Amino acid sequence: MTKDVTNNQVLGLDEFREKKRSGEDYRQTPEQALQNLAQLPDSTPLLVDFDDTLWLRNSTELFLASVAPKLLISIVLQLLDLLRPWRWIGGQEQRHYRDLIRIKVVLFVAPWAKRQWQKQAAEAGGRYLNSELYDLLLSRDNPIYLVSYGFDFILAPLLDAMGCEWPLVVSSKLGSAIELRIKGKGAMAIEALGRETVRRSACVTDSLLDRDLLESCSVGIWVQWPESVAQRAGLDPMLPFVYLKKVKRPTESYFTRAILGHDYLTLLLVFAIANPYPWQTAACLLGFVLAYFCAYEVGYFENDRLGLRYEDKPKVSDNYRLLAGGFRPWFAWMWALVLAVFPAWLAAQGSSWLPEAFALQGAQATLLVWAVFVAFLVVVRCVFAWFNRIRETGRVVPMLILQLARTAGYLVLFSTSIVGVLFCVSHGLAKWIPYVVYRFGGSRKGMPNHLFNLLILVLLLGAVAISGGLSWQQLTQWHALVILAYAGLRAAKDLLGFRAHLSRLGSGD
Repeated sequence: MTKDVTNNQVLGLDEFREKKRSGEDYRQTPEQALQNLAQLPDSTPLLVDFDDTLWLRNSTELFLASVAPKLLISIVLQLLDLLRPWRWIGGQEQRHYRDLIRIKVVLFVAPWAKRQWQKQAAEAGGRYLNSELYDLLLSRDNPIYLVSYGFDFILAPLLDAMGCEWPLVVSSKLGSAIELRIKGKGAMAIEALGRETVRRSACVTDSLLDRDLLESCSVGIWVQWPESVAQRAGLDPMLPFVYLKKVKRPTESYFTRAILGHDYLTLLLVFAIANPYPWQTAACLLGFVLAYFCAYEVGYFENDRLGLRYEDKPKVSDNYRLLAGGFRPWFAWMWALVLAVFPAWLAAQGSSWLPEAFALQGAQATLLVWAVFVAFLVVVRCVFAWFNRIRETGRVVPMLILQLARTAGYLVLFSTSIVGVLFCVSHGLAKWIPYVVYRFGGSRKGMPNHLFNLLILVLLLGAVAISGGLSWQQLTQWHALVILAYAGLRAAKDLLGFRAHLSRLGSGD
């Protein structure tokens, strides 16, 4: 049996090991940490973490955020986060390469960054100093050593600004940062100070990434200071789809699976293969879809912002508080308007029905297509604003419009067959039904959306055919057959997982 001195309880061996793994054995409040440090013998060496402990910010992130021009650096950092090149070279240790690659790329793009930082650090050093901890350490006679994963050229000006003379014994260098992260602070502190000195030391840190150091010292203190504020550099203003990826749907591959895999693929089936210029139309649709969701992100952002303000149980990710401050609606609209220019020009060359209908050519035709698409975006934005401002159950009405707009809305630009139009409607309705169930208290998990899509499409085709609006020749055209084959295959896949629910009562599992 082992005694837990924090809670004064006797723990079983398994419980003790589990608590040790979770880090709870080291956790202390700021008040407890300061009290325990004050009671240490003067002979005990102190190993003090810098970022978010002695200094209440992350020095690497603040350095990156300080580099001008900020818009250029913001774009560079967000592109790096989207491409994640550290995956290509880091292998299993890829997480260790992220900071180093970001720093090196920024220094390449902005070689003046180090010089800028000298001025910034002079002001920031004292502003974010953990004065309670710093004053206590100054009052002690203990040997004090600073340890950090931060970069030495970033930390040195900060320490000078703070008037701190304690030695920085562990820090990252541009040429050896990966070695430090792989070995850990504990091993590097032992190399710098010797095993016996580290063994006798007390360690203060805010992160369990320093577990090896906590375990190497005689006293380990894991404390998170409420004044410490997490910061992510380069997210102001956010590039298109960054809010969607990092805030709105951080655990989903929504862009590739929902936007490209569902919406864009549906648009290709409905419009591109029915158009005399299929490849041109496919390129236009891709550009318009990208522009559409740039503007659509404004609605996502507004939904989170208003949800936190007015809803009892808002469905907002934890990343909102950390990252949402960098989303700028004007910047998202700027991207939407700019990204729509090229597909509008391309569509005006023949794939859109608008120029011929209005007898326009050249720049006038391009302007017409672009203006109609922008008007479409404005209408969708107004519907999304309505959606965000009414009670949750009532949102099923504007949600139907929003779902139909994602596919059927492109009829304002491109023509298709009657089967294509009905497929747009069935696709939107199939995505709307689970939302209705969810808003009325049910679960949408496991719903066979593609099976719904096929059933609705068949019903719509049957109704239109009975009314005389669909001939057998139209139904057997190759475009209609491709759509039916696609809908049938996706429905068959859903049916495989749903077939157990279609079995006879009393037949067992």
